[in-house]
Amino acid sequence: MFKIGLLKEIKQHEGRVMLTPEGVKVLVKNGIEVFVEHEAGKKCNFDDIMYERAGASILPTMEKVLQKTELILKVQPPMPIEFELLNESHILLSFFDLKYSVDRMKSLFETGASFISAGLIQDEDGNNPLLIGMSEIAGRMAIHQAIRLLTVFEGGKGILISKTELSKPAVITIVGAETAARTAASYALANGAQVNILSLEKGALDDFKIQFPGINTDLYSDEKIRELLPKTDVLVIAVQSFKNINISITKEMISLMEAGSVIIDISAGQTDILETSHVTSHEKPTYLVNDILHYCVPDMPAAVPVTASRILTKKIVPYIKTLALKGLKNSIVEEPGILPALCIYKGKMTNRYFAEYYGYEFYSIFELLELNL
Repeated sequence: MFKIGLLKEIKQHEGRVMLTPEGVKVLVKNGIEVFVEHEAGKKCNFDDIMYERAGASILPTMEKVLQKTELILKVQPPMPIEFELLNESHILLSFFDLKYSVDRMKSLFETGASFISAGLIQDEDGNNPLLIGMSEIAGRMAIHQAIRLLTVFEGGKGILISKTELSKPAVITIVGAETAARTAASYALANGAQVNILSLEKGALDDFKIQFPGINTDLYSDEKIRELLPKTDVLVIAVQSFKNINISITKEMISLMEAGSVIIDISAGQTDILETSHVTSHEKPTYLVNDILHYCVPDMPAAVPVTASRILTKKIVPYIKTLALKGLKNSIVEEPGILPALCIYKGKMTNRYFAEYYGYEFYSIFELLELNL
């Protein structure tokens, strides 16, 4: 049986946690020991007393938590100080895009720890529940930000996104067809905007088009985006990073938009679709290029940590419960959705996609576990 460790996030502006006190209560009732770092839930208004009442033990430092536990939970990828403390007895479960974090991936290999990618965990239908949960929040927040940024006080055009007696609705164009894109499109429509959504894959929006006939759907092309941008008030980029992407929205294309228009890049830092995009922070979220306001904050759900943490907990608790009670070997048999998310096992690459991407040797986790390696 694994003991669970919940770490406090080190990254600035990150206050989400993988386990709320309610989630801890469920695990403890099943006989699982949970150790929580002091003030891990502070930014979510989950204080230490709430975790203690749920049955967790509070430890003063990250070091103490890592010494006591095997299955380590955190939202953000590990920071350098955490790499120093991880070892082969640990299984780390967090959001960590190995494709765009080469140096951190190498550091994680060197620790000898195992790694489960939260975003790659699958449910019985083959969907990614944790990724979908955060993508739904990001899609909604993209429209919230668009409404705010279109005001003159933020540098926007000074328009509402909804139709009025004397004005047309704002035009919002969304690139992508996955959860964040679909959520943003439906939420924008509900708020009165005129919505275009461009898919990178043929047929990806067929069902969505039936569900939301008021949204204009099309296949992405340079010609189509050039046609839409002069009429677009808000451009939203919402493309999953692990998709094979071969499009580029150039600075010249962006110049077709009117001054005061807004770009929300949900995929900032994970894709190179938008030439004018660079990562910003929650503290300084925007910048101008050709009088077009850019909002390129990654991890948008971090701005609503209470909501996000509750969603994360609901989605992750069944998998944590299985891992803690059954151990890794039995868990990947009983919960097959853990298998595609198990990227590294004691310093060996067990995800075929990343092994091929980086030229690492691929190891079958079943063989490693059978051999007790």
